[in-house]
Amino acid sequence: MRDALVFGGANALDFADVRLGVIRIPEVSLKIEEAQELWDRNCGSGFSFHHFLASEDAVFFKNLSLKTLSLAVVQLGLYDRFKRIFHRPQVLVGNVKNDSAMLVAAGLMSFQELIMASRACHMVRPLAHLQPVGDLVLNGPILPQYQAYERLVVNVASAASASQDGAAESTLASVDAIRMTSLGDADMSLRKVLERVVDERRLERIIHVGPGLIDRAVIAEFEARDLQIVESIDIDPMLGWFWRDINNVATIA
Repeated sequence: MRDALVFGGANALDFADVRLGVIRIPEVSLKIEEAQELWDRNCGSGFSFHHFLASEDAVFFKNLSLKTLSLAVVQLGLYDRFKRIFHRPQVLVGNVKNDSAMLVAAGLMSFQELIMASRACHMVRPLAHLQPVGDLVLNGPILPQYQAYERLVVNVASAASASQDGAAESTLASVDAIRMTSLGDADMSLRKVLERVVDERRLERIIHVGPGLIDRAVIAEFEARDLQIVESIDIDPMLGWFWRDINNVATIA
């Protein structure tokens, strides 16, 4: 099935029950631990991703920079799980500005670079108060730019050496390499990027990393098409408890 994995949902963690549920997913928990190690080493101590994600809404909404970085960490944990259970997607779509989980998933940025380049890290790093105000404004959250990338397998020549009767010989071997190629230009509209990719690559399914589905305003255009729109948690055979538990809490409340 031709599908695309979408990193959207800037407000995916806006509900405390969702945050408390998603940190129970093993791959997300491991990603949080990895992020914490990088944070403590490069940004200073005193902040906990786990405690922040488990905090009440009043605390979570107070710092936009930590919120966007935490979402990227969570989505990369969900992406790791998706790869393990299903497959590595052919097409990735997401925001390439601010804290971009999509760039890390595409191999265009390392996880350490994501943490260290984040505005959240710069704001709390020792001596951050000495940074000129103008730099903080320029490096602050900016409008999103959505981009699609396609995973291509390319054949490249690799030098290899062999020894025969004591004489070294050099040969060229052909090997496959993975290369991520951009599909069209970036755009501030996720809907426009998805429309282009769906049409050009004749996609049959859009999978949102989540948690939760893509904004209704974005996917309304596709509802009349023969196109599946699903969420990575919802199609995971081992995560049936996730939305069920959240719905049960909502019913009791």
